[in-house]
Order: sequence, then C-alpha cells, then structure tokens
Amino acid sequence: GRGVTLTDAGRALLPRARRILEDVRLAEEVLRHDVATGQGTLTVGAIPTIAPYLLPLAIEQLRAAHPAARVEIREDYSAGLAEALADYLIDCAIVATPFAYDTIELEPLGADPLLVAVPRSHAAAAQGTISLDALRESATITLDRAHCLGEQVAVFCASNQVAPLVTCRTAQLTTVFALVAAGAGVSIVPAMAAAQHRDARLTCVALGDTPLERQIVAAWRRDRTRSHLARTFVGFVREALSSSSTRRSRSRSLA
Repeated sequence: GRGVTLTDAGRALLPRARRILEDVRLAEEVLRHDVATGQGTLTVGAIPTIAPYLLPLAIEQLRAAHPAARVEIREDYSAGLAEALADYLIDCAIVATPFAYDTIELEPLGADPLLVAVPRSHAAAAQGTISLDALRESATITLDRAHCLGEQVAVFCASNQVAPLVTCRTAQLTTVFALVAAGAGVSIVPAMAAAQHRDARLTCVALGDTPLERQIVAAWRRDRTRSHLARTFVGFVREALSSSSTRRSRSRSLA
C-alpha cells in the first residue's frame, strides 16, 4: 500500500529489460510471419531408399513456390531419423513403414510396389513375372537389415518360406542393381528406384503370386507444430509419389 520504487540496480536494468522484451516480441512476430508465409528453414529427414527418388522433385517445387525458403536434408536409416525427430533436429521425415515410435505420428502418402530385379538372362525376364518358387531357387542380393526395406524383405521371405542363397548384403541400391546386371543374382527392389536405374542388362518384374508393396509416410513428432513450409513440402512429396506411380502405369500400358 505504500508503493514500490526501483533500486539503483533496478533503474539501471529497466532500459535493458525493455529492449529484451521488445526483441522477444519482434522475434515472435518474425517467427509467426515465417511460419505463415513459408519462409525460414525446413529440415527434412528421409531414408536412403526414398531420398533420391522423391525429394529432388519435391524440393524443386518447394523452391518455386517459396524462393526464400531454405531446405536442409538429412538422409539416414529409420532409427536415426526417429532419434532426430525426438531431439527436434528435423521437422519431419519421409520414411516407409514399419516406423512405430510412441512420440511420432504417421501421415500416409501412398504405396510403392516392390518388384524383383532379374538379369536379362533369367527366365522371369521373358515372362514378366517371377514366382515364389523361382525366387527360392535364385541367388539373392539384399539390402542390409538396417534399412527398413531390408527388414521388410527379410520378414516377407520368412513368412513365405523363402530362404534364398544370399550372395551379397549391401547398404546401397546402386550396388544391388549393378550386381543384378552382372548376373550375380536377383533382388527385391522399390518400383520408384527401378524406374530410375535403367540398364539393358537387367529388368524388373512383378512377384506374380504374392504382390508386395511398401507404404510411404511422413513422420511427425506429435507435440510439434507443423509449419506451413513443412506441410507444403510433404504435399509435394505426395504429388511426386503419385506422379511416379502414374509414369509406371503409362509405361506398362505402352509395353
């Protein structure tokens, strides 16, 4: 009731405190503006079996829509991207299921068929499909199980009693296609990768009796706000996946 007065230290601090509060207010306004207009920096994660095939087109479209935006890409295995999401190091990740973590929410983007890459000399190359029996009898090249695709293929083979002779486990799809082309074996590969790895020495055929696909999703941390920039980018990734599927359908029709 008698009032409050500033001490000498308080009077010295007051102008600085006002400047700090004004800086905070301005920072909040700038941040809200960046989020609303799609400016600022977007950091996206992606697994290696998706990043080269979907991200370039999505980034090109994002830069056309938001020239002032800065995009940073982190390519890693699923476990590494989950950790990066948990630590707030990336805004979202483009991955394939399974990708189950308590703090992460998944947004479906579409499906990517899995095909079997075979040398041109393989009987399935002429038939256009390969059976499980033929897969069991073929030497196989696989991705390491650190890849979610490698894990998915391993689970598929186990559930269908396919225990092929594995001649190579590799970390790169480029190596997979090169070895198939050299006649070292066959391999289950993503359709989006098969569409870009053109080599006259191999072809990619469907698994006739048991069609296989993987689900592509955007992974978000549940408690993190999805910025306009991030949501726009994920929309472009969805379009790139759909466009890839449409191109494959047209190619099959022309064939």
